[in-house]
Parts: sequence; C-alpha cells; structure tokens
Amino acid sequence: MQAKGAGLTVKISWSWASNYLAVAADTFSSELGILSKSRPRLLTSWSFRKVPPGTNGGITFWGTMAGFLGASIIAVTSVLLLPFCSVGPTSMTGKLFSHNQPGFEGGLGWGLLEKLAWIIAATIWGGIGSLLDSALGGWFQASVVDARTGKVVEGSGGTKVLIAGSHEKKDGNTSRRIESGIGFLDNNAVNILMAFVMSIGGMLLASFIWSLPFSTIFE
Repeated sequence: MQAKGAGLTVKISWSWASNYLAVAADTFSSELGILSKSRPRLLTSWSFRKVPPGTNGGITFWGTMAGFLGASIIAVTSVLLLPFCSVGPTSMTGKLFSHNQPGFEGGLGWGLLEKLAWIIAATIWGGIGSLLDSALGGWFQASVVDARTGKVVEGSGGTKVLIAGSHEKKDGNTSRRIESGIGFLDNNAVNILMAFVMSIGGMLLASFIWSLPFSTIFE
C-alpha cells in the first residue's frame, strides 16, 4: 500500500510539474524569442524556411534557449516544493529502510544526485513541451500576415484572425494571407492541447522510469 501510494504521488507530481514546465518554457520562448535579431524558421517546414517574427511554429536559437531557461526555473522551484521522499531514517541496524534508499540504489528516496537528475530531466522535458507547442501551432493554427506590412496579425485574446471581410481591398482581394497552419485551432486551444499532452506524457514517463503501472492512477 505504501509503495502504491508513493507511486501515485510520483505520477501526480510528474503530471503537475510537466504542465508548469511546458507552459513556462513556452512563455519564455515566445516572449523572449521575439527579441531575437535573427528571423525565425518554421519548425514544421521540410525546408525549415524563414518566416516573419511571431509566426506560429517559428523558432529561433535564442528563443529555444529561453524556453529551456523557463523550464529550469520551474525545475529548481519544484525541488523546493514537491513532496520528495527523503533519504532516511535508518533502521536499528544502521541500514536504510527499503523505501528510503536513494532512487539510484533502487529505493524511493531523493538525495542530492536524484534531485540534480530531476532538474536536468525536467528542464529537457519542459523544453520539449515548448517545441511541441511550436509544432502544434505550425500545423493547426493559422498564422495570418498583413500583405502590406509583412507582419503577423495577432488575434484578440488568442482567438483566430479574420482573413477576408472587412480587410478586403476595393478590388476584392484581401490584404491578408496565411503564412502557415490550417486554422483548425486558435492559440488558446493549442496551448491547452500542448499542456494536456505534456501532463499525460509526464505520467507515462514516470510510470516507465519507476516501473509503475499507469492504471494505478485510477485505483
């Protein structure tokens, strides 16, 4: 029962952390990546072509690094806040109880090495979430560019951007064009989908690492 409870805690913690890791990475990547002097390249393009700044699916080196920075901040914070099992106490024989042994020695305890490994793994996982958000945005969210200025048009509150209608010229041609994406989702839906996938993925990853049946989450 104790092992099952500890396993459930591990999976819930990974799910909770995965959500914040990915969201923080995506936020840092978007808000700081826009400051990059180099033009972003479309992650979902076979040719990795250059696109206007602000294009969904467009990434830069510094924007990607900013995403990993955001994830690392959450990873370090999680070490201070998550209910990690401590190493110890010891039995009367001077040996550690099985569930309080360090994780790298087959137990559930979290010593310095385990926490350092967590920070590294969590940072990478959060960065992957940011790249996943870019991929989902590049595929399913339409990036609309104003043909006159060449700049990406943002939808109010993350909603979809109109292409025709009030933005048509006198000759009937619209002043806007789609740079990438099919327009199936808006920005809000992309963010929710990414966070959901990363949370479930975090639980699956924890189940694999600790050899814990995923079904225990429902028990």
